[in-house]
Amino acid sequence: FGGNRPAAPTAEHAWAVHCLDLKTGAERWRRTVHEGVPKTGLHIKNSYASETPITDGEHLYAYFGNVGVYCLTLDGKEVWSKKFKPHKTRYGWGTAASPVLHKDRLYIINDNDDDSYLLALDKKTGEPVWRTEREEKSNWATPFVWENEIRTEIVTPGTGKFRSYDLNGKLLYEFGGGSSITIAAPYSKFGLLFVSSGYVLDRKKPLFAIRPGA
Repeated sequence: FGGNRPAAPTAEHAWAVHCLDLKTGAERWRRTVHEGVPKTGLHIKNSYASETPITDGEHLYAYFGNVGVYCLTLDGKEVWSKKFKPHKTRYGWGTAASPVLHKDRLYIINDNDDDSYLLALDKKTGEPVWRTEREEKSNWATPFVWENEIRTEIVTPGTGKFRSYDLNGKLLYEFGGGSSITIAAPYSKFGLLFVSSGYVLDRKKPLFAIRPGA
């Protein structure tokens, strides 16, 4: 507690992607994708690079929440990039939700205190395919693409509502009952979807198991 740092720093930062050799730890390459003074503050336990990169085996996709998303080759050359407008987050805590890949689309969720949305990008070009506005404030949970026996859906946890969308961004179902902070990513096992939330000061820390079709 007490880790709020809402004021943006004044020093210039560099956002970079590093590739390390798995066996030795030696750096194979480093690509700086953005340089500048951060526009937003940050919780002391967070960083400006908390999002996990993802790959389809051909390209690497690195997303930095209040900066942009960058598509690189596996040897670090930039293929395309897309800048993102920075938004305020709860108490200036920063961002953390990672991108997810499914077939030819890259899905990015940006839940903030200004303008929350779920975005689908063409993974080959970075061009927007669709964008769905969300009635949410700041969340930090990575979405999950659930391929079940009925359909494929994008599951997005949230403090306001847990929501599921189809692959065109249309809402399939939603339900509430989570805790006041949502961070954990959903997952699937035994033919069920599991979604959770929890916060140390909340009495309510639920875990839900959902059947296909909700």
